[in-house]
Amino acid sequence: MSEKEENNKEEENSKQEDSPNVDHSDDSSDEEAQDADILLNQKVEDVDPEAHKKVESSQVRRDLNRFKSTRGFEEDETSPWFKERECLLLVLEARMLLKEMINLKLRQERVKNGDLSASEIQNLLRSQKEEQETDWITEIQELKRNLVSEVRRNHVLERDLNKLDKRIALLIKNRGNIQEVMGTSQTKKTKNQEIVNKTEFVTDPRKLEHYQNLFYLLQTEPKYLANLVYLMDSGKMESFLDTVILTLYGDAFSPREEYLILKLFQLSIQREMSAIKDVSAFLQADSVVPKMVIIYNRRKQGSEFLKNAFTPVVKNVISKDMNLELKPSIVYNTMINEMEISTGEKSQMDRNLTEDQIAELPKVKEIIKARVEQLEAICQQFVDAIIQNLSKLPYGIRWICKQIRLISQEYFANSSEDDILKVTGYFVYYRFINLAVVTPDAVNIVDRELTPQNRKNLISISKVLQNLFNFTLFGAGEKWFMPLNDFIKKNSEIVREYFTDLIEVADPDDYLQVDKYMELTQKTKPVIIISINEIVQTHQYLSANVDKLAKDKEDSLRLILNDLGEVPSTSKEDEREIQLTLTNRFKQSMEEEISASASLYAETKELIISTFRLIPVQASDQDQTLLGILNSGKKYAKDKGNKTLSSQIDKILENIKTLEVEQFISKADNYASFLRDIALEVANRAQIREQQRKEIKRLNQTLKNLRKHQKYLNEQIKQYNDYLQDCRLKHYQPKTKKKKSKGDNPNKIGPFKFSYDALQKKGVIIDSEVPVLSRKKTVFYISSEEVGVFTIVAKIAGLQVETMTLELDDLLERNYNNINSLELDQVILDVNFTIHLINKFFLK
Repeated sequence: MSEKEENNKEEENSKQEDSPNVDHSDDSSDEEAQDADILLNQKVEDVDPEAHKKVESSQVRRDLNRFKSTRGFEEDETSPWFKERECLLLVLEARMLLKEMINLKLRQERVKNGDLSASEIQNLLRSQKEEQETDWITEIQELKRNLVSEVRRNHVLERDLNKLDKRIALLIKNRGNIQEVMGTSQTKKTKNQEIVNKTEFVTDPRKLEHYQNLFYLLQTEPKYLANLVYLMDSGKMESFLDTVILTLYGDAFSPREEYLILKLFQLSIQREMSAIKDVSAFLQADSVVPKMVIIYNRRKQGSEFLKNAFTPVVKNVISKDMNLELKPSIVYNTMINEMEISTGEKSQMDRNLTEDQIAELPKVKEIIKARVEQLEAICQQFVDAIIQNLSKLPYGIRWICKQIRLISQEYFANSSEDDILKVTGYFVYYRFINLAVVTPDAVNIVDRELTPQNRKNLISISKVLQNLFNFTLFGAGEKWFMPLNDFIKKNSEIVREYFTDLIEVADPDDYLQVDKYMELTQKTKPVIIISINEIVQTHQYLSANVDKLAKDKEDSLRLILNDLGEVPSTSKEDEREIQLTLTNRFKQSMEEEISASASLYAETKELIISTFRLIPVQASDQDQTLLGILNSGKKYAKDKGNKTLSSQIDKILENIKTLEVEQFISKADNYASFLRDIALEVANRAQIREQQRKEIKRLNQTLKNLRKHQKYLNEQIKQYNDYLQDCRLKHYQPKTKKKKSKGDNPNKIGPFKFSYDALQKKGVIIDSEVPVLSRKKTVFYISSEEVGVFTIVAKIAGLQVETMTLELDDLLERNYNNINSLELDQVILDVNFTIHLINKFFLK
């Protein structure tokens, strides 16, 4: 035995003697595994979140290499357990990378939820691009205060204008003696008049006003309709959706109505997604949103798009004499029939062949191959037309698809991308574009009747396109279409890109240039044309479900329904339509939004964010509460002699006390909720600042429009006053033709003398405080020196005891509101008989 071998043997024996019962061959491997476990068992909380902003495998690899070198690992493949060690290191690296990813995900979740400490908020602020901290919150709040001031001023003007409008209407009605006109028309009772009587609300101005309020509320507050459609029977739902989408929001495109209907869709999609288990259930037959989309697509802009985009392709298909049938047996039987017709002799071809046998016949193969190529070429034309017209696709359907995708990703995180894309394909292709392919005559793409062969060809084209937009290949069930699978594969990526580009649209605020302030600046009120039956049915559905739709007793919907009372009866034969001018009974109020406390809350957040930028980042072992970092900042300001920072922190602390008194924040949780709100603002700083920029722009534009509207209202009020005065002059002028002496009032009428007994007998006086013994000596002199204003002078035994003033406008308004009496000093008058007396003696 050589010397070297003896030394190795002695060394081996020595190791065995040291540990006779233990195998040390994998010592380094075991220790390495233990160290790895220590690394991997480290708690997530022990890791600084700022250290995990980016997963870097190269850094992990360097750490592992250092770990290897400390354990004395050899990079030689001849080393014992080399492959096993390398495998272990790979596993360790994978586990560390996984841990990095988990930590990153957890941190992202914490940032998303605002669960950050004060120091983490500071670090987040420092990681963001610094910009000049313009105090946009204060500017926004000031703009909103100005806006509220202008809105209130406009509300007063609108109220005055409506009052003038009503006075003009009542004056004209009084002059026209409408009751007499109506009385002459009721000589006969026809069937139509009985129908009208059932829906007498049409002639009741108070009732109509309530319905105008109701439909305005439904149009501008989509939460009611979004919930109501889920409470209805499926049989009634579709006709009601027609009312909602086509009647309430109109058939033609209008930015305001489009903005409102898209908000309805957004709420409906959220409502439906929250109630289903997976995205595929969204397309089930009983779901509501697909039905809404179908009706939405029937509107004018949808039909115009289909007509413009697909007319050339469809006309190309129906103008050609072709047959796209691919089933071998049908192709074969058609061949036999055509041969017998052309020759007049019975064909010798075997009619008893199986489908598979027919498919192998050379002539059948040749025909089918030519048809497949023809079908593929036509389908490609449709695909090209769809892709090329993406920019012309109605904005609304694109935005609806965007919402469906975003909400699907939020609710169904485990759904595959293809599953979500299939939903887009369902709404865009199957429920919209497919109409132009299968029924072009129904959407006015063609103006002639389609032949049976035309329809069969279009169905074949639709089948291929439907599978393409659904990312589905043909299988054994439709094996005759399987040659088209190559076409589907070739175009699948194009369709995916189409779906991605399809949802790249701006939000409605930006695209439609409409926002929440739009209602404040409208010169003309929205109008809808609605049938009597639609009004009554909507009232009926709302009343039946009011407890689920409006749980609060002071809810706007409940208040309007209470004023409307019972649902009126109607007849199916009543096909009348009326125009409703929608009015807002509950004027939009921003007082709560810009209240002193709300403003202070927003301003204090901005101050804290600005302060966090200036204070050194708190160490992890320091107080991480809001007050803790502010106190630390105060100490830092004192040490640095920074009086500006110190006074800023004092202002924050003072604001915090005020907000706590107003119950906006609470010391009970060390202001953790307030800190979370600040964290969310910092985490989304860029988006929020962009929103603030847009908000300032919108507020300035709204203020400009409000002032324009104010000028318009003042002009209208002047015109209405002039017109009202003109009506009064025409209706109430002196009847006498006697010449007035110089200096006399040309508008003076009367006085007319009436005894107390005469007025009481005519029913004008209901009651009075005039002593019974004095009533026989009491006379009233009624005159008018100002048009529409009447002076009543009461005299007892020739002595003037009382002077009272009556306004015709007040009397007519009381009559309109069914108020029967008017109380003056010493006397109570009957409204109706007083109007009659004035008309008799003062009306021209």
